[in-house]
Amino acid sequence: MQNTEYEKEFVFDIDAYLIDSYPKMNMSTRRAVCTMALDEWLDEEDLYDTIDSAVAQYACTQLELTKKEDEEEED
Repeated sequence: MQNTEYEKEFVFDIDAYLIDSYPKMNMSTRRAVCTMALDEWLDEEDLYDTIDSAVAQYACTQLELTKKEDEEEED
C-alpha cells in the first residue's frame, strides 16, 4: 500500500522568522520588512526553479533518469 499522505503545502511565517531571528525588531519594522519581502524580494519563479531543481536531482539520483541528449552523448 502506497502512502499518499505527505506535506504538499509550503507555508513560511515571515513574522515568526523575524521574531526568532531579530528579537529586538518591533512590530512596525517587522510589518514593513514583511511587506517589502513579499512585494519586492519573493518571486514565484524562484520557487518554481527550486522545485524543478529538486525534481531534476531526484530523477537523476533516485530514478536514474537522464535527458535523451545526455544518453546519446554517452554512446
